[in-house]
Amino acid sequence: MSLTDDQATDKHHEEPKVDRRRRPERRVEILKAVMTLLEKGNRRVTTAELAAEVGLSEAALYRHFTGKDAIFQALTDFLRDHLLRPLDPALENALPMQRLRRQFESHLTFFAEHPGLCRIFLVEGVMTRAESMAMNRIVGEYGKQVQGIMARAQEMGALPSGLDLESAADFYVGLIQAATLRFVISGFTESPTADMGMAWNYFCRGVGVVEQRSAA
Repeated sequence: MSLTDDQATDKHHEEPKVDRRRRPERRVEILKAVMTLLEKGNRRVTTAELAAEVGLSEAALYRHFTGKDAIFQALTDFLRDHLLRPLDPALENALPMQRLRRQFESHLTFFAEHPGLCRIFLVEGVMTRAESMAMNRIVGEYGKQVQGIMARAQEMGALPSGLDLESAADFYVGLIQAATLRFVISGFTESPTADMGMAWNYFCRGVGVVEQRSAA
């Protein structure tokens, strides 16, 4: 993301308007503004650009977040919470492969609805080295979660006993990343959900199971 603090300020800049929105509402607006700027392709989002996008002064921006690191942390927390949150309780008794497919579809839909987050998920040149490492850790956690679901599927005989689960999980995450990368490269015109069923069947063939025709 690489938010950049502006080094200079105009001494004659007019006094900031009073921000009458509640703090949580403004924080959400600021995060949405960052995602909008990332969607536009901005590689180095300055605090001045961000403040202008939200309609605040830079001083007011810092009343909601202590700095660019805090904004990045909030964005990655939002992404991490969605990727790692438990699925719908209604799926608690579903078979592991059914749960995995529902998660696959849910996460591709999430990225279709939040284009700016695709760049962060891909660690696609919009972040500092420290931010990239943090995002890589989240992607690693995501892979471990997928691997855990696959382990249960393997125990139930839904996956071949000799399947390398770590490689299979990497394959799964790679398909998600490939779909989001195509979305970014297309200028956000080719939705990651467009070939979702085909991608899932490709995954199934890759791990040696019969194509799953139903997510239920």
